[in-house]
Amino acid sequence: MKSHSPSTSVVALGAIAAFLACMFPQSAMAKNDPAGVSGLIVPVIEFPTPDYAFLEQDDIRRDLDGLPMRFAVPNATLITPVNSGIWDRTIEGRLRWQLRVGSKGVPHINLGFEEWNMPTSGVLTLDSMDGTNSLGPYTALDNQNHGELWLPVITGDDILISITCDDEDREAVENGIALTSVNIGYRGFGAAKLYGADRSGSCNIDVVCPEGDPWQAEIACVGLYAYSGFLACTGSMLNNTAQDETPFFLTADHCGLNTGNDQSMVVYWNYQNSYCRVPNSGDSGGNGNGNLNQATTGGAVFRAGSSNSDFTLVELNNSPNPNYNVGYCGWDRRTVTPQEGIGIHHPNLEEKRISFENDPLSSQGSYWRVNDWDGGTTEPGSSGSPIFSPDHRVVGQLFGGLAACNNNEYDVYGKLSSSWNSGLGNWLDSAGTGEQFIETLGSGAGNGGVCCLQGGCYNVPESTCTNAGGTWQPDETCASVDCSDPEPVGACCLADGSCSGNQTSDQCAAADGTWQGEGTSCGSVNCPQPEPTGACCISSLTCNDNYTSAECSAAGGDYQGDNTDCAFVNCDTSGGSVEFFHAIVGTNLLSVDQDNWTVDIYASVGPGNRVDAVAGNSIQEKLLTSTYGFYQDPNGGPTSVSINPNFYSFVPDLEWDSRVTIGALDQTGNPFDANNLGDVGINWTTFENGGTLAADNGTWYVLPTDSQGDAVPFIEQDCSSKYGVLIARLTAFELDAEISIDALIQGRDSLGNTFQEAVSHSFTYEAVEDCNDNGISDTCDIANGTSQDSDGNGIPDECDSGCPGDVDGDGDVDVNDVLAALANYGGSGEGDVDNDGDVDVNDLLQILADYGGC
Repeated sequence: MKSHSPSTSVVALGAIAAFLACMFPQSAMAKNDPAGVSGLIVPVIEFPTPDYAFLEQDDIRRDLDGLPMRFAVPNATLITPVNSGIWDRTIEGRLRWQLRVGSKGVPHINLGFEEWNMPTSGVLTLDSMDGTNSLGPYTALDNQNHGELWLPVITGDDILISITCDDEDREAVENGIALTSVNIGYRGFGAAKLYGADRSGSCNIDVVCPEGDPWQAEIACVGLYAYSGFLACTGSMLNNTAQDETPFFLTADHCGLNTGNDQSMVVYWNYQNSYCRVPNSGDSGGNGNGNLNQATTGGAVFRAGSSNSDFTLVELNNSPNPNYNVGYCGWDRRTVTPQEGIGIHHPNLEEKRISFENDPLSSQGSYWRVNDWDGGTTEPGSSGSPIFSPDHRVVGQLFGGLAACNNNEYDVYGKLSSSWNSGLGNWLDSAGTGEQFIETLGSGAGNGGVCCLQGGCYNVPESTCTNAGGTWQPDETCASVDCSDPEPVGACCLADGSCSGNQTSDQCAAADGTWQGEGTSCGSVNCPQPEPTGACCISSLTCNDNYTSAECSAAGGDYQGDNTDCAFVNCDTSGGSVEFFHAIVGTNLLSVDQDNWTVDIYASVGPGNRVDAVAGNSIQEKLLTSTYGFYQDPNGGPTSVSINPNFYSFVPDLEWDSRVTIGALDQTGNPFDANNLGDVGINWTTFENGGTLAADNGTWYVLPTDSQGDAVPFIEQDCSSKYGVLIARLTAFELDAEISIDALIQGRDSLGNTFQEAVSHSFTYEAVEDCNDNGISDTCDIANGTSQDSDGNGIPDECDSGCPGDVDGDGDVDVNDVLAALANYGGSGEGDVDNDGDVDVNDLLQILADYGGC
C-alpha cells in the first residue's frame, strides 16, 4: 500500500475463532439456492462479523506505519471434506461435497487452501447464496508444486463451497483438499466505504477517460493483487529482453510479498470502470462498476527484491489468460531524469486510475520524487504501482508519500535504475544483452494453445494440461475450439457382468450392454453378474459347453462345474481314472558322494489312450517336489528335448539328469522316432536349480498326432504291468527323501474323446537291484518271468555265477574271498553271499563250502 517507510512488519489482529453452526434446514443465513440444494441440509460455518470500529483505527495506524493495505480479516481454520460439510450426489450421479461459510453483512469473502491436490475428476466451485456471484471451476489444472490454492474474492456474506468428483476419487479429495484460511472482507474490491467520503478520491481519473487513451497498452500491464487472503497492493507486468511473455511482475518491497507467502498471490486484471467518471465529481468518488472476474491464481515465485529501492520482482506460476489481453510493460534503466511522470494504480484497492505529473521528476538517491500531481493522485492500495516516463516506459514503483486529492503533496518511487543491479537485471535481461530500455509488449498467443478438461476450456500451459489429464489443443483459443462433450458418458454394464466406463448410450447399446446413466462410473454401479456356465455331459460321448447348472439338469446331463470346458473333461466314466505310478531305476547312479536314487514317473491311462499335456492352473497347481531337491546336470535341461544321449559317454551323469517329458526319454524320442515336446507358461528357473517345479498357468505338451503321447506297457514299482505314458525321470538326493507330484493330465481316449483329471502321487525310496541293466528291478524280472531264479536266492540266473563263495568274482574260491568277507564281517556289502543283508557266519560257511571249487 502507499506508505511512508519500507517497514514490512504486520500487526496481527489476534485469532478469530470460527464456530460450526448446527445443521439446520432454515439457517438464519439461508437465502436463494443457486446450486440446486433446496431441501438439503448443508452445514454452515459462521465466522464473527469484523469489529469495524477497531479496524478503522488500526488501519490508520497501519497506513502511518507504512504497512500494506489490509482488506479482510483472516481466520485460520482446518476444514476438510472429512471433518466438515456433507456428501451427496448430483442429479447426474456424481459425488458432491458441500459446505457453507459466511459472516453476516460482510461485502466479500475469499478462501485459502493450503492443502490442494485435486484429482482429475474433481471440480470445485463457489457460489454466493444470494445468487449474484460464482467462481470456478477449479480443477486438477490448478494443482501447483507448492500444493496450495488461494481464490479470488467472491461478493456476498454466505458462500456455498461445492466439490464434485467420481466415486473412485472421493478418498483423493478427502486427503488432498484442506481449507485453512477463511478471510472475511470489509473494504476494497467494490466494498462500501467504511469511513471517509469516497471509495477512492474523486480527483482520480478513470483509465477509460480520454486522458488515458494514449496509455492503453500500459494500462493493460497493471494489476491489483492480494496475498495471504487479506493484504493487497498494485503492480505491473514487465517485458524482458527475450520478449517471450515470461510473467514477471514488479511491485514494492514494503508491500511484504516474499518467499513465505508468494504462493498465495492472486492478481486481478482489467478491474476498471466501464465509463469515464468526471474527475472531482461525486460519481468519481462513488461506487464504480468494475468487474473482478479476470483473475490469475496459482501464486508466484519470488525472484528478486531490495529495500534500498523498495522493489520486489516475482514470476507468476500461471500466465494470464490471453483473453484478458494483459500487456508486458516496457522499461528504462537509464538514470536520465524523466521530464514527466504518469502513474497507473488501484487507489484504495478500487477501479484502476491514471495520474499525471507534467513537470520533471526529482532525483533523490535511489528514488524518483513526484513533487505534486497535476492530474489525479495516489492513495493506500496504490503502493507498488508503476510510474512511466513520457516514452511509455516504467522507471520505478510507488514507495510512499503524502499526496492526496485535497493537497499538493509529494509521492516517492523506487528507481528501476537503482534496482537493476540489485537482482532485477538478472531476470529482465538474463541473456546479458545490455539493453538500456525496451518497449511495451502487447498480449500475444499466451500458452500456444488451450486445454480441454471436463467439458471446459482453460488457458493454461501445456504441461499443466497434461498433468491434470486434459486434452491439449495447440494453436487454438477457447473461442475457436469446442471442448464440450458431444454426448454424455457413463458406465455400461456388459452381458458378461463386466463394466466399461466413459461410454455413450449408443456405444453401450452397440456392445449389447445396459447404460447406467450420465455421469455414472464403474466404481459407482454394480453390474448384474450372469449365472456361471460350464461343461455339460449329455452322454458318455456328448459334451456341450456354456451350459448353466439348471440348463444341464433340464437336458438330463451331468454338470461338470463352473468354468469347465468340454476340451478338458471326460464324459465317459466307464474306463478307469488316470493314476500316477513310479518305477525306481537305480541307486547311486551319479558320480557324487551324496546318496541319490533315480525314478521314472508314469501316467497310467489304459491301453489305447494317450496323454497330450501335463498342466497346471489356478485351481490345480502343477507341483513337483523332493525333500532334498533334484539333481540337475549343467549339460542338460528341464525337459527331455534338452537331453542329448550322445553326451552320455563323456558326461555319464547326464543320463540321470532330472527332466519332464511325455513318452520320450531324451531328444531322440527314445523309444519313439522323434521328440516333439513343447511347453508354455512355465518358469523353469527354480527346477533348473534343483528345487521345486510349480506352475499355476502352464503346461508341457505334445500334439494329438505325436505318437510319443500314446500309452505303452510299463512295469511299476510293485512289479505289476500297466499301460501309461512316461512324464518324468527324476534323480533325488538322500535315500529318505519323499517325492510328490500334483498335476492335471489332459488326454484322449481310444475314441478320441478328451479328458482332464487332477492326479496326485507321493512315494519314497525302495532298494532295488538291476543286475541285467534292463531298467526293471531284478525282483520284477523274476516276478514277471522275464528272468529265472533257479536257486531262489533273489538273483536272476543270468546274473548268478553259480558259485556264491566266489566273493571277488575271479572264478575260484580262495583265501582272498575269505579275507573279503572277514573285512566286512558284521556289516553288509561284499561277502554277503546269501544276500540276507549282512555278512555273518553263514556267509563264511558258504565260502568254506565252496573253497577250492568253481
